Amino acid sequence: MHESMTRMYEYRLPFLRGELAHLPERLTLTDLQSLDHYHYCGTTAIDIAIERLGITAESQVLDIGAGVGGTARYLAQQVGCRVTGLELQPQLQQMAVELTERTGLSQRVTFIQGDILAGIAGTFDAWLSLLVFLHIPDRKTLFSQCAVLLKPGGRFYIEDYVQLQPLTPVEQRVLAEQIACPYLPTLESYQQDLARAGLGVLAYENVTPLWHNWVHQRWHQFQQNQAHYRQKHGDDLVESYLHFYQAVADLFSGGNVGGVRIWGQLLP
Repeated sequence: MHESMTRMYEYRLPFLRGELAHLPERLTLTDLQSLDHYHYCGTTAIDIAIERLGITAESQVLDIGAGVGGTARYLAQQVGCRVTGLELQPQLQQMAVELTERTGLSQRVTFIQGDILAGIAGTFDAWLSLLVFLHIPDRKTLFSQCAVLLKPGGRFYIEDYVQLQPLTPVEQRVLAEQIACPYLPTLESYQQDLARAGLGVLAYENVTPLWHNWVHQRWHQFQQNQAHYRQKHGDDLVESYLHFYQAVADLFSGGNVGGVRIWGQLLP
């Protein structure tokens, strides 16, 4: 799983560095908004998480699967909370640190490199994870580790893929090889796995139509701008993006892969 996930992200850092070359040393979150969010719907998705989690300036928040840190930085700037970003891949964690320094948010945002399945020290008022758990098939260990990271009454928020109908062999292969998603639960089994770990679901939202439109728009916009990107980044990098974006759009067109937002609270 780690190897396929690394392959999936390996072309994103060269693209990001290429875009950063045209930006000032001192960055704003607006400068990075189209570059540092690897989930869907950008900052709108984070605004929803803030509301569902009840995050305030006093909150200690953990972002599981922080990538290059877009979510963590936005939380810190928007709310004033302290955020820890946990990222498995060292190269992404290092970029997250660099970008946070360049945006002047290092006092409120910290990034650590590590594997959620191995656990980390500390407890938090809330954690969130946006389009990360689809890469982790060991749900028992995952949610057990996530549960111990919450303070009593702590809240969690997840955005993730779910299986709406049985997957075709082609979809299974695309998910495993191109999306680094070797296991896709149904919504029912997802909630059962959370409950077994002591994580009670307060509510969930089916966002499949929203994500279907968003991933198709992303693919089409990149296609329309590909001449510009080819000139800046080269053909190989652009082809990697086009291939990935089309694969995701095709999955959501098939009707068997969907999206969900789940939020809840540590059970007493």
